[in-house]
Amino acid sequence: MIVKEKYYEIVDEVLANDFKGKIAVDATLGKGNDTEKLLKAVGENGKVYAFDIQDDAIDFCQEKFKDVNNLEIFKTSHEYIDILESYDLVIYNLGYLPGSDKKIRTNAMSTVISLSKATKDINPCGILIIVSYMGHEGSEEERTGVERFLKSLDQKLFKVEKREFFNEINNPPIVYLVEKKL
Repeated sequence: MIVKEKYYEIVDEVLANDFKGKIAVDATLGKGNDTEKLLKAVGENGKVYAFDIQDDAIDFCQEKFKDVNNLEIFKTSHEYIDILESYDLVIYNLGYLPGSDKKIRTNAMSTVISLSKATKDINPCGILIIVSYMGHEGSEEERTGVERFLKSLDQKLFKVEKREFFNEINNPPIVYLVEKKL
């Protein structure tokens, strides 16, 4: 299907490209759903790093991925993505952890700082996927910050695409795709 109905269909479309043996980052670990997709995309010879600040997310995913050898989880904000030197693929699923305290969430400042570092450190032809939700506290400021940052990227260095579910109600997410040019 060409036109997508759900954000994860866009993510799956991107991950269908060849990322075997590459390095991927899940900037917002949560329940590990994106991490699982990244692990499949990079294969056994690739590596996935994941970031989260919540003990519940970390504990859940350490158990979920206890038999996985090519995953490293950091209990820190995605703001510190620069602890990694380089990578080929990054996904941000912004907002809060479903079923948890909605006050613990991503925010404009740390997300824009992380995106600034990620666009600097991502390898040529690397991809960033940013999924932005509305409807929770701070979501409007975060989306505004993300869009302002992405619009500021030099078009000679980056391709940026914004995909939204235009006729859906109830605050559907917007998906931004960023590719670093050669």
